[in-house]
Amino acid sequence: MHGVIAYTGSNAERFQQLCHAAEHFGASNFNTHNTGTNWIGSFGSDNVARIFTDANGVGAVYGSAASTVQYHSENFLDEAPDDIAGCAIHREAGLVVAAGRGNHKMFIHHLSENEMMASSSLSVLAYALRDSTSIDRSYEDFALGFGFPPGVQTLFNGIQSLPAGTRYFAATASTETTTTFPVSSPAATSFEQAIPQLHDLFIKAVAEQAGNRTKHAVLLGGFDSMLVAATLRKLGHEVHTYTFSFGDPHFEQKNIKEFVSSLGITHHPVVITPELIEKNLREFSSHFSQLGAQPHYQILTLIGSQQIANDGFTAIANGDGCDALFLSFPTVNRRAKISQRVANAPRFLKKAALLPLQTALAERQLGHVGRVMRSVLNNALLPQPARGHLPTQYLDHYALSQLRIGAQPEQAETMLALRLRVAEPTAQMNAPRRAFHGNGLTGQSRVKVDGAVCATGLPHFSPYLHPEFRAFVNSLPIEYLKDQSNSPSAKGKELLVAMVREYKLLPDLFINQPKQSPSDSPVDTWYMTSLKKQMLNQMQDLPFAVNTKYVNTILRAKYPETWYRNKVSIAHHTMQAIGLLASYASFNRLLREE
Repeated sequence: MHGVIAYTGSNAERFQQLCHAAEHFGASNFNTHNTGTNWIGSFGSDNVARIFTDANGVGAVYGSAASTVQYHSENFLDEAPDDIAGCAIHREAGLVVAAGRGNHKMFIHHLSENEMMASSSLSVLAYALRDSTSIDRSYEDFALGFGFPPGVQTLFNGIQSLPAGTRYFAATASTETTTTFPVSSPAATSFEQAIPQLHDLFIKAVAEQAGNRTKHAVLLGGFDSMLVAATLRKLGHEVHTYTFSFGDPHFEQKNIKEFVSSLGITHHPVVITPELIEKNLREFSSHFSQLGAQPHYQILTLIGSQQIANDGFTAIANGDGCDALFLSFPTVNRRAKISQRVANAPRFLKKAALLPLQTALAERQLGHVGRVMRSVLNNALLPQPARGHLPTQYLDHYALSQLRIGAQPEQAETMLALRLRVAEPTAQMNAPRRAFHGNGLTGQSRVKVDGAVCATGLPHFSPYLHPEFRAFVNSLPIEYLKDQSNSPSAKGKELLVAMVREYKLLPDLFINQPKQSPSDSPVDTWYMTSLKKQMLNQMQDLPFAVNTKYVNTILRAKYPETWYRNKVSIAHHTMQAIGLLASYASFNRLLREE
């Protein structure tokens, strides 16, 4: 394990609790500093977790950008890269905890008015507090609905995450927004002019992230990461690619053999088995900071990153952020369009259509398909800007009433109030951008990367998240990114594809290949067959009594779900409810570990 910890207060044993908690999860190589009543420390590889000192104090930073720039305790994390978090002891301000705007977070817990513990790892902080904390069920309905706790909430009582782009001063209990590094991007006056500008910025991003490394590992998942690998080869570097192998050609990435042979790339399959999925689901909370509807997606990246680390690489390149940046998730675009159409239907019709879907018969016969239909209809009944914002609600009020035995937990806010609150920043956005904002709030990719970095000590880099490249693309008209006259489920990326064709970065075979989901896998079949007993067993660790009959209903094969997997979902996945429950159970299980 790799990360940072901090404590302020009069009881030094509290800091030792954090150290022992990190050791419980395999941490070593501790580097700690103490000034008065403030303690900070890093553990693991200084590739991603390191201590720095300067005239104003000492700091500990963690994340993919930990070793890319020089950090300062004065105005801690001002103008810092996005992928960083940490803590510092400033000679005047005392303990300062801060988080960047990228994949990594800092988690804090106030023991009293003048006493606080913090860690970049939620599992470390929760384990250190396991005798005094518990699962926070006051946002359980939302978390089990959408796969993430809202805002700064975590799954544990008394532990919150620091908002992205802020620093917290423990002595004064005050917060400041960190400043961003000023980024300038060229102005494009036409689609044609934007093509060479995009090319130059992309090459620059790949080269800068490569640094002084000339041998690279790339997690390969389709066009986006193929472009990264091909560009590294264009720069004359040695490239090794990794894809997931499930023992079933149906779920293998397409055209891999042709791609690697055409560029002289060494390819490595990452073998994924049901046993690996089950083991990592059980230990999910040890690595990741929130539950998820598709936890196997995070687990796949974790296993791949572990193999890359074992092969001796010091960093991982990927294609993260491309789809969100270029508005090219087919399912998100399709959802935005469907949401608009259903919203136009008369309200009484939508309410009437909901009634037969909120029945035990619908759950037995339709399963996930019925829950998706309920989600679409309930979403269409919401006021703006909540309508069309968040993705599918996997376990809604009716499903939870069937799942949980006994009294339902009291919620801190109503579902409507929560949905309006998280959608507030999208009030001025158009429908596609609002849907992409909501999809991004689930944080699946951020959680995936943070967990893999924390577990392996290998930073992850993607040129699509490079600040200059991202600023340029975000400044462009939406028409450059996605043809508005095209199908709402089209691939998009019009400008990126035009650039790739213009500069011959990839052959048409790889440009035109059908999009595959990064979470595509046979995990549904495994849940329903070889892992069914283990999944039912894991449900016993949930923080509530479970209706096993209902869970068995979810796990039973259904024709509508088979149709949905094969004809609708590019991820071939309908067992999101099982992923949510299994990952949630792991957080409750963590508190009972010795």
